[in-house]
Amino acid sequence: MSQFPNGNGMPFLWQTPQLFHATVEDDPVQLYPAHAMEAVGYMETPLTTHERPGSIISRPLPISQPSFNVDLKPPRFDVQWRWWEDEASFILRAFTVEAIKRLVQFRLYHDDNLPRSILRSRDSNTVTKFLSSLLPPDDGTIVTELTHYDRVEKLLSLCRSKDNEARPWTWFPTRHPNDLDYEAVARDVNEESYLQFKAVRFEDWVHYSLGYPTPSVEWFLVQHSKLSSYLVDHFNEFPDRSHKYVEVEKHLRSRSPFAHQAVLCSLKVKGIVDSDDTPLSTHRLMRFLTIPIQNLFTTQQNGLIRMLKKLVVLEIRFNHMYHQGSDLNWDSNFEAESPLLDEFFEASSPRALARCLTHSDDREFTGLSLQSFVTEDSKFRQLIAGWDNLCTVTEECCLAYPNLVDFLRNCVQYKAGLGYHFSAPML
Repeated sequence: MSQFPNGNGMPFLWQTPQLFHATVEDDPVQLYPAHAMEAVGYMETPLTTHERPGSIISRPLPISQPSFNVDLKPPRFDVQWRWWEDEASFILRAFTVEAIKRLVQFRLYHDDNLPRSILRSRDSNTVTKFLSSLLPPDDGTIVTELTHYDRVEKLLSLCRSKDNEARPWTWFPTRHPNDLDYEAVARDVNEESYLQFKAVRFEDWVHYSLGYPTPSVEWFLVQHSKLSSYLVDHFNEFPDRSHKYVEVEKHLRSRSPFAHQAVLCSLKVKGIVDSDDTPLSTHRLMRFLTIPIQNLFTTQQNGLIRMLKKLVVLEIRFNHMYHQGSDLNWDSNFEAESPLLDEFFEASSPRALARCLTHSDDREFTGLSLQSFVTEDSKFRQLIAGWDNLCTVTEECCLAYPNLVDFLRNCVQYKAGLGYHFSAPML
């Protein structure tokens, strides 16, 4: 296995610190998760809500039992060996701060106290060096005045992402007697669901997909469960309006599956729609994210350092796919596995990557003919799709690791020297 971006291959896990330019050191049930949310800041703020943007109202908490029953337990992820947990302890005990920072960010361990307990046992001078390297210039912390335990806590706080503020559900059924604009209501409900989704970071979805309780995901689910309670309350108060939400449910079928299930379950519990279909479980609704992430950890066991490096790039991809824009395609599965990204990380040098891409060019052009370019047949479309993917992966890597720009620039120069220019412009 080769290193990236510089050479000097080393076997198995022991090679992987160099991916961060680091060296190994020698140092001497289904329930409402209020308690978990409180521990991490996920407690609901005083309720100020909106029927529509700019229309501030006061709304009581729902009194009806939620018709959309969400399972707050994380999905099952049964693997024979949770290899990343074993390597997490090793990284915390022996590796430098770059690797530790990424590990703490993604929390690839069951016990959240694991980093704290291990870092407390590390040499005080090492922890001081770690902390000093991460402190921003405008931070007024005087490291020498902190105790060893305080330095560990400060270090962990700098490694973690800042908690997003918990967002309560802010859309409610209108009390106005005007006729409902079914499509507008569906659009507003979908928009609120999307805003809730955007409050959950990629690292939290990774943590959740691996079977660990994750308060931000639990909060996201609870808000949709509350939506079903608000709707049932509304149907009880205004029985004549409840049937109008049948059309809203139809418009939501191609939008947020979580909002759709909340509306559908509310209609079913009131007997407004008659269906024998079993409500979709929350685990099934999340498969577009959880299954690709689980497959990533099942099929790729080439070291946790490599995995952490890849997750940083996938975070860029996730934010582009799901967090940028006013809406998302809820049917699009997350593309977690990328052979091209693996080639980037396995390359020992710019020259090695250039040769690898040249071999890919040879394969892609095999079977192409002049007619392929004229008719734009499947082989031609496959070639263009591969180049588009090369552009995307290159951009993601440069955004995640700006220091790779020179590495990739040198790769382009080597490809030009090899006489193959097909993928060089894409880079």
